[in-house]
Amino acid sequence: MKDAKFAITETGFGVTFTSGPHIGGAGALNGVGAAVIVTCLSQGARTFIEVVGTSLDGGVAGEARNRVRTITMGPPS
Repeated sequence: MKDAKFAITETGFGVTFTSGPHIGGAGALNGVGAAVIVTCLSQGARTFIEVVGTSLDGGVAGEARNRVRTITMGPPS
């Protein structure tokens, strides 16, 4: 969750809520409003991480999701 919070703020968003395994943030990216939610759920020795981005502009939603995902989890392999 610390990495997810860092990723949200590093992207320029503000953390808007935390609840259980979820943390969400919202702000503007490229001048367009966007929001992300990150779910971090421990399952034994593994941690499931899901990042979802949303915006009225689909490209901005994807970019927000990818930025937060890369900071939280590292680049895709």
